[in-house]
Amino acid sequence: MPASIKEQYTDLRKLSDLRFPSEWFPEARQMQRKIILHVGPTNSGKTYHAIQRLQKAASGIYCGPLRLLAHEIYDKMNAQGIACNLLTGEERREVSSTAPLTSSTVEMANLAKPLEVAVIDEIQLIADSQRGWAWTQALLGLKAKEIHLCGEASAVPLIKSICEALGDEVTVNEYERLTPVSASFMSLDGDLTRVEPGDAVVAFSRNDIFSLKQEIEKETGLQCAVAYGALPPEIRALQAKKFNDPDDPACVLVASDAIGMGLNLNIKRVIFSRTAKFDGKHFSSVPVPQIKQIAGRAGRFGTAFESGEVTTLYPKDLSFLHECLDSPIENLKLAGLQPTVDIFEVFALQMPNEKYSTILQKFEDLASVDGHFFLCNFKDQKIVADAIEDIRMPIRDRYVFVTAPVSTRNDMSLEIMQTFARAHSDGQDLDLADIVQLPLDATNSEALPLLENTHKMIMLYMWLGYGTLSAWSRHFFAHSRIFLCFFFYCPAACDSH
Repeated sequence: MPASIKEQYTDLRKLSDLRFPSEWFPEARQMQRKIILHVGPTNSGKTYHAIQRLQKAASGIYCGPLRLLAHEIYDKMNAQGIACNLLTGEERREVSSTAPLTSSTVEMANLAKPLEVAVIDEIQLIADSQRGWAWTQALLGLKAKEIHLCGEASAVPLIKSICEALGDEVTVNEYERLTPVSASFMSLDGDLTRVEPGDAVVAFSRNDIFSLKQEIEKETGLQCAVAYGALPPEIRALQAKKFNDPDDPACVLVASDAIGMGLNLNIKRVIFSRTAKFDGKHFSSVPVPQIKQIAGRAGRFGTAFESGEVTTLYPKDLSFLHECLDSPIENLKLAGLQPTVDIFEVFALQMPNEKYSTILQKFEDLASVDGHFFLCNFKDQKIVADAIEDIRMPIRDRYVFVTAPVSTRNDMSLEIMQTFARAHSDGQDLDLADIVQLPLDATNSEALPLLENTHKMIMLYMWLGYGTLSAWSRHFFAHSRIFLCFFFYCPAACDSH
C-alpha cells in the first residue's frame, strides 16, 4: 500500500473513532448527575411519577419520542399554570423567555442549558437502529442534576453500565401495571360482527385499516375512529378524543402500531387483525416488545375499562400472541450513536471529490465504537444523499438535508427534497404556494394519500427552515397551510374509503 494511501487510511480511522462519545460533552462530565430510571409495562404510571418531579423543578426539560407527546406535556404544564415552551424540529412556541420548562422532541433537546431536572421518555428507543443516537446524545449530554428515564425494564442493565462508566449515580424505580390485562384463549374466528364498543382493532397498513373500518361499520353498525402513523399527530389526537368520548358515536378504534405510544386511549379490548407486517420487501412477525406494548393498551387506570383483554381476529395468530405476552424480557445490548456534524465535516473534508453517500459508507466501514454502542444505520441518509448529490451546498448544510425526517420509500418525498435543496442552494425564499396543492374535495379515496403527502411536505419545509442556514422565513404560510390541511383532513380521515 502506498504511504500516502496508508496515511489517509490512518487519518480516516482516527476521525471516525467513536469509542468515547462521553467526551463529546465535557461540561456534563464535570457534573455529578443523578440518573433515576422509572421502568415498567404500559399503564404502570412510570412516566407520571417523572412528570410530577418535573413540575416541581426550578428548571427542566421533557424529551419525548413524538411531536404529539411534546405537545401533550406542553399543553399540560401550561394548563396547570407552569410556564413551558415547546421545541420540536418543526415548531417553536415560546410562552415566555423566562419559562422554567421546555417540552421537546428528543432530537431537539437543548444540551447547552444547565437544568435541575430532565425527563427522557421511552428510553428503550436508545437501541433503535435509526433514531437511537438521539436518546444516547440526550443521556450523555444533558446538563441536568437529575435525569429521569422512563421506559421498559429491558433498558436497565445497559443504562446502568453506561452511567456507571460515567460516574453518574443510578437509581431504579420499578412499577407494576395499575390495571390487569389478560390474553383471551379464543379469537374472533374472523367474525367482525363480534367487534364491540371499546375495542381497538390493530392493522399494519392504511389499506387494511380502512378496509376493516368499512367492514366493521357495515357488519356491526358501529362507527369507527382511525389512527395510524401517516396521519398528522393533531388528527390522531382528534380521532383518539372521539374514541374516548362516551357520547361520540365512534366507539371502535381501527389503528396501526401507532397506538403503542403517544395517545391516551380508553380501550377495553385489543384485537390484532394479524401479527405480521410488511417492511417494504417482505412480511415478518411483529417484534415481541411491540406486541407487548400494543397489547398493554387494553385497560386503562381511571376509566370505565380498568381491566383489559387482548386477542386476535383469526385463530392462526393466537398462539403467537400468547408466546409474545408470556416471553421474558430481553435486555437491550447496545445504544445507538451518530457522528456529530463537526465530526462528520472533518471526515468528509478528507475526500473532497467523493459522493456524499460514498463518504457515509466509508464512515460506516471505518468507524470504531465502544462495547456499549453501535453506529446507527445510514441507509436512508445515503438514499437522500444520492437524490441531492448534484445540488451544490456546503457539507454542513448537506448534513442537515440528509438527516431530515423524510420517507425514502416515497418518490414524491424525495422529489420534494430535491426541490427544497435546489431552492436552498440557489438562495431562494421558497414559497409553498408554488408547490402545495390541496384538493377541493377531500372526501374521496384519492384525496387522503395526497393530504398525507402534503402534510409531510409542510413538516419537512418547516424542519429545514429551522435546521438550515436558509433565509426561508415564511413559516406563517406553512402554518396556514397546515390549518387548511387539517380542515380537509377530518372528513377525509373519518369518511373516505
